[in-house]
Amino acid sequence: TDEEGKGRICVLRGEVLIEGGGAASPTFVEVDGKQLEGSAATFVVRKLNDRPAQVLVQEGRVVLAEEKQATMPLSANTGAPLLEGKEQGWQLRALSYGQLSRELAWREGKIALQGETLAEAVALYARYSDTPIVIADPALAQAPVTGLFAVNNAMGFSRAVANVFDADVRQEDD
Repeated sequence: TDEEGKGRICVLRGEVLIEGGGAASPTFVEVDGKQLEGSAATFVVRKLNDRPAQVLVQEGRVVLAEEKQATMPLSANTGAPLLEGKEQGWQLRALSYGQLSRELAWREGKIALQGETLAEAVALYARYSDTPIVIADPALAQAPVTGLFAVNNAMGFSRAVANVFDADVRQEDD
């Protein structure tokens, strides 16, 4: 909170859930040099390694500051990844309730997958677990995966996937 009593958050790396429902004053967030303002909104700001920043609005309204235009409002069930390169700016996209629920499943200790590749699923696990999962077969890494899995059970996830795809799981060291 600054001198004026306004909430200010700077996201350098990671994922933060901001719940400002009913807040009298807006919350200001900075990510990748871009400014966001949420009033009475519940939203997620992500800045993960080697990925553009992303904003997901669950409820309320978040305003994105843009250099080319004054502001860009995001309403509930909307996401916006930050485009990189010359055309750096926010790209708005509507999210279905199911998509938003999957994106926010981590709040309940889950990873929700619906057709992501096994390699993408393993990358998601790496965000929440110190137990690395290595896929030895490149073809298997491209297989689509659907399901709801606990973020703290990398071995259980690996066994479930191996069972479905008739693959072997080997645990080494820790």
